[in-house]
Amino acid sequence: MQSSLFFKLFPPPAFLVMQHAGLDISDDGIRCIEYRRNYHGLTISKFASQEFPVGLVENGEIKDEKEFSTILSDFIAKNNLLYVKVSIPEEKAYLFQTDVQSLDFKSIAQNIEFKLDQNVPLSAPDALFQFDLMPQTVVGNLLRASVSVVPRTYIEHYVALIRATGAFPVAFEVVPKSIVLSYVSHNSNSTQLVVHIMKKKTGFYIVSEGVVCFTSTISWGSDEIPLTKISDFSINTIMNEINKVYSYWTTRSDVHSDISEVIVVGSRAKECESLIRNQNSEIIPRSALPDVWHNAFNINKYIPAITKAQSLEYAIAAGLAL
Repeated sequence: MQSSLFFKLFPPPAFLVMQHAGLDISDDGIRCIEYRRNYHGLTISKFASQEFPVGLVENGEIKDEKEFSTILSDFIAKNNLLYVKVSIPEEKAYLFQTDVQSLDFKSIAQNIEFKLDQNVPLSAPDALFQFDLMPQTVVGNLLRASVSVVPRTYIEHYVALIRATGAFPVAFEVVPKSIVLSYVSHNSNSTQLVVHIMKKKTGFYIVSEGVVCFTSTISWGSDEIPLTKISDFSINTIMNEINKVYSYWTTRSDVHSDISEVIVVGSRAKECESLIRNQNSEIIPRSALPDVWHNAFNINKYIPAITKAQSLEYAIAAGLAL
């Protein structure tokens, strides 16, 4: 898998070697992770979370900018954050696949830029994009690129908001890719369905060979789960969507591999994964909770001060911090 640096607003890749925190800003609130390197490798130097008041952010849209800025400024000051890599909600990104010539990075980027207005409702000057290349050849010298596109104005607005707090955004990344960065091995050749549970919504992302190939979101989240136990209705809602996404993937003519497992992250992920595992579905071979520290450190050698259940809510920030 090859990947571009997300968005052309930012300095060269060398800038990203500077220590930075992963800053996950969602409808639910803010989470951050920052690593530091010592003789053992990476360890967690900072982690924190702050919930938003209900309705402050909806589907990535800030409803009260003054209150949002106050909360964000306080969070960044309290945790002494300087350089940050920031999440972008999937609702703000367009995702499409296209075939490109197997040439150099610059040529591939130009090829994709020419195709933007054919695939998304944005012109090239109004868009910022990132792409990942699937390692398997499609035909001849062609490769399949998975492209994420975000309105330039959305990123520029967030840059201004973060700079106003005294922090510096070094890059942005869409939520599905951020999760992938935390736990998927660099040489992975499997296909997985990631179920990302939030308070008011749940995302379903197909990840093939480490590349995000499909995303969808439903307006159902962990807030609808009773505090005592997950109801049959709740698990049926998740299973119905899993079946839909699985059926979509298996009918695509360009698919190289079937979905081998369902990965569950986010709010109350441990409970949901347990119920998914017990559904005895013929479609789902297996389900699992990921090790969101997989690409950061070995938990057999270093045990962080975050429980397994908590870590599943930090998957986005954990990936961004790398």
